[in-house]
Amino acid sequence: MANTPKITEPTRFILVRHGESNVMVDGVVGGLKTCSGLSAKGQQQANLLGERFVTGSEGSIDIVYSSPLPRARETTEIVLRVASINHEINIHDDLEEFRLGEADGLTWEQVREKYELSDFEQRDPFVAIIPGADSRAGFRHRVGEALSFVAQNHQGATVLIGCHGGVISAAMAIAFGLGPGQWHTELAPDVTSITELEIRTDSERGRRWKCLRYNDSAHLRGTSVDPLSLQDTSH
Repeated sequence: MANTPKITEPTRFILVRHGESNVMVDGVVGGLKTCSGLSAKGQQQANLLGERFVTGSEGSIDIVYSSPLPRARETTEIVLRVASINHEINIHDDLEEFRLGEADGLTWEQVREKYELSDFEQRDPFVAIIPGADSRAGFRHRVGEALSFVAQNHQGATVLIGCHGGVISAAMAIAFGLGPGQWHTELAPDVTSITELEIRTDSERGRRWKCLRYNDSAHLRGTSVDPLSLQDTSH
């Protein structure tokens, strides 16, 4: 008699990009040293996302994680409060946005003047272009490890993760099997958008990702804080 393939229950990730942040408004690099949380507009966006969860359309949440950066933490806190989701927020350091090392706190104009960034996506993905920063490959690796940690520890759960555009883009690249040297595909999730990924493993087909939706920010459509009306290019 043939063995029945072992199939794990899928882990569902609800990846939420933070709302508009103070560092986005100020045009500065917002690492751990500099990030000070959400702007007033970002708080409104997070409130609207929380109201979306109140409707029950997103289903139940089993566990909550967040990046350590204040803009992601604050977004997550607002969503939980508005939606009356009574879960502790687990901070995972490796869900932090792409780290820019010594450039933390500089304006983006200063970064472009001080460092040669014009063709950075076509350079060696294993080498950081700013001292103390992530390499592209290193960033992808730490995001992948963080998601694997969550999936292994919360098998079959629905996990809300407050994070960043770069983290969501890295997760999508992992799900679609894009290498760290891939630079022809650009992903730019909106503020407070939802990206939903599922991961499962079975002994016959191995580890498989499924993308259920990407960049869903329907809760902001037609509002004064709609990202389609923002020039939002920062993470």
